[in-house]
Amino acid sequence: MLLRIRWFIMGVLTSLGAIGYLVNQLRKARERITARNLARTGMRGVADWLDSTADTVGKDASQR
Repeated sequence: MLLRIRWFIMGVLTSLGAIGYLVNQLRKARERITARNLARTGMRGVADWLDSTADTVGKDASQR
């Protein structure tokens, strides 16, 4: 009987620890997702796309 109680208590403590960890991770993610960070990420993606397009066009022009 004590063995079952011990396993039950260990399961409860593990569950509480996992919930605490997930709540902390969600809080950190919410802090990272701001309008400024999303805009910066979008601008960086567009800049990378423009750079790769310019490189491709430059390679095509130099091969002619």
